[in-house]
Amino acid sequence: MLRLGLRLTLRSGREALVRLAVTTVAVAVGVALLLGVLAEFHAFQAQSNQQCWACTSGDPVPSTLPASGELWNNSVDFYQGQTLTRLGVAALGADAPVLPGISRLPAAGQYYASPALAALLRTVPADELGDRFPGTMIGTIGAAGLTGPGQLAVYVGYPPTALNAIDGTQWVTRIATAPAAEVFTPFFRYAFGFGLLAVLFPMLVLISTATRLAASRREERFAALRLVGGTPADIRMIAAVESVVSAFFGAVLGVMIWLLVQPLVAGGALIGTQYFSSTVTPAAWEYAAIVVGVPVIALVAALVSLRRVQISPLGVSRRATPKRPTLWRLIVLALGVAVYLYGLSVTSHQSIGAATYPGLLLTMVGLVVAGPWFTWATARLFGSMSRGAALLLASRRLADNPKAAFRSVTGLVLAVFLGTMVGALVPAVNATEASPTNTSISNVLLDQVGMSGPAATRLLGGLSAIGGASVYPFYTASLPAAAAAAGTGGRGSGPGRPAGKGGNGGNVGGNGNNRSGGGVQIGPGKALAGGATVVSCAVMRELAVLGQCAPGVAAVQTQDGSMFGDNPLYNTQPFVSASDPAYRGSLAGLPLQAVLVRVNSAATLERVRTYLAVNAPPQVSVGQGQSPTPPRTFGETLQIRTQRADTLENLVYAAVALTLIVAGCSLAVAVGGGLVERKRPFTLLRVGGTGIGVLSGVVLLEAAVPLVAATVLAAGIAYGTSVLAFVRLAPAGTAIPQLGHDYYALMGIGLLIAFGVIAVTLPLLRRMTLPGNVRFE
Repeated sequence: MLRLGLRLTLRSGREALVRLAVTTVAVAVGVALLLGVLAEFHAFQAQSNQQCWACTSGDPVPSTLPASGELWNNSVDFYQGQTLTRLGVAALGADAPVLPGISRLPAAGQYYASPALAALLRTVPADELGDRFPGTMIGTIGAAGLTGPGQLAVYVGYPPTALNAIDGTQWVTRIATAPAAEVFTPFFRYAFGFGLLAVLFPMLVLISTATRLAASRREERFAALRLVGGTPADIRMIAAVESVVSAFFGAVLGVMIWLLVQPLVAGGALIGTQYFSSTVTPAAWEYAAIVVGVPVIALVAALVSLRRVQISPLGVSRRATPKRPTLWRLIVLALGVAVYLYGLSVTSHQSIGAATYPGLLLTMVGLVVAGPWFTWATARLFGSMSRGAALLLASRRLADNPKAAFRSVTGLVLAVFLGTMVGALVPAVNATEASPTNTSISNVLLDQVGMSGPAATRLLGGLSAIGGASVYPFYTASLPAAAAAAGTGGRGSGPGRPAGKGGNGGNVGGNGNNRSGGGVQIGPGKALAGGATVVSCAVMRELAVLGQCAPGVAAVQTQDGSMFGDNPLYNTQPFVSASDPAYRGSLAGLPLQAVLVRVNSAATLERVRTYLAVNAPPQVSVGQGQSPTPPRTFGETLQIRTQRADTLENLVYAAVALTLIVAGCSLAVAVGGGLVERKRPFTLLRVGGTGIGVLSGVVLLEAAVPLVAATVLAAGIAYGTSVLAFVRLAPAGTAIPQLGHDYYALMGIGLLIAFGVIAVTLPLLRRMTLPGNVRFE
């Protein structure tokens, strides 16, 4: 039977070869896509588990410099919206630990740059970037010290005494080797898991559909073998050989396709993050599992499809109409929505909606279970409105077997559901963090300088001399002792307060509304006890979104530190108000607390940032293991807030795009298989006078009706659940989320591809129903 099965698979005519080729290609596409998802996940895991040298926690520097270890000053800079990790290092002895990615520590006047930063330094003017790093570049940082090929990082060597003079320097004797404790890493791991399921399930449907291609014609052949003496075991062996051979060829071809496109995938950033090429690859056991597992899945699908032939050899010609789907199929969907609503009622901002995940998963399963019923209901609706032969024939066949019709669009349902939820929620969440009014200061840079006297005067003069830059100084003034003791409060800022919004990465503190008695927090870990921020009202008129003084006041003092702890694009409360007391003294003699600089171009922004890096390095003390807040614009701070949501959006959209491709392949296989199965009736209809246009309409409608029904159903439920989630978690009065252009573009392209796949099969219908083909085997 094994030899007979191989002969029937490989040498039983053109139809068998076509079926083998189509099945092999369909399985190969699914396998290649699945390998791509596994490769991206493997790269994500490798990045998440990489040594985090920047997490090193040192000790305070002793009054007398030790003779061992090294000094560190770890800080963060920015260049054109990209984070630049900067480490100042000075060796104190021969046993100084060497940083990952280099062979020896840089000496004073030397530095190592990451390959991406080194490329920028060769092309960008020095006053926009290179002047920030004193000395000469002596090499590049290897992959062991970087999170990706595009990371901007630099190790700068200093004399020990010079580095010790910079605030925030620590004594390090051992470099951390553990991965970074990222709060959102588990969240993205779950998102990858859902993305993997979103691709895996449709791929299984594709393999199942491909291996059952032309099932009716094969059942007729198997039934004939049973009539001439073949046993059920013989039929199972032949079917197993046929399905396993095509699935194995497809798995091997899919691996070859993936190996060819892997360099292109590794060189891109499919979800917004570029990984090292060596990590963008599945593990060896995953290759083996796919090459073995896919034929096993195909074998199971083929054996399940032969149940009717095993029962009775004559059952193929006496096939009964399948049972109509009942309303009971809606129970799982209703239960999923109910569980989702319950999870939504107990979720919070801190849980990131984790309580809703079981309901979402159950809802997705419910959509798959309820799909045949909705297909049957849609077919009956179209059938009742039919005014032509094509619509009548298509609706009757769909109503006759809605399970088979819905099977080919199952992947599309999941893709549309996930895509709609992300397309509605992510832009809406990002929109709450940037109102049109507050974006007016997106090009304003904030830097806490902590300078006084002639140094502050020189700094303001140098910034004002940069063309295209408008400088707004903020000063510090002492409060009366009684006011300082009473703690006039204000909106405090800084990390760790439960009532406030969380930080946004890069060591930016929260902006809670709790009181900070005795002074104002001006950044992570630093408070000016008994001090207030003083600002000119002329400056506030230039920065109107941050608040306004009372009429007739020249300068005001405030203890509201929210601007220095977080992004006012998110904290929309004004920094200055008409109730703030006037400041009657001279501003000229006050210490300079911070500067805000409005820039007119990206080049000007980088010149300002470079000038500050050279003339006003960060002087704000921070907690152990933290970096000073770098000078950056409010727009860049907003970008940090939204980039996690954007990464999630890219991740899910990538999964949706892959799922749409798999769903299109499933649809192509299903339509092509349906044509082969109905070659005889379609040919007889055409010979009997039915026009080719009517037959083409039948094929289009049979595929389009379940396609449209599945899209509308999934999109409607997903959008409804998204609106409920947004209303539950968003601030009161926030506008209902609307689907953006990216969503409509992605879904529109997906549907066009699906209909294009259907249209490609129509020439096959014309050729196979020619009157000359009226004879059948």
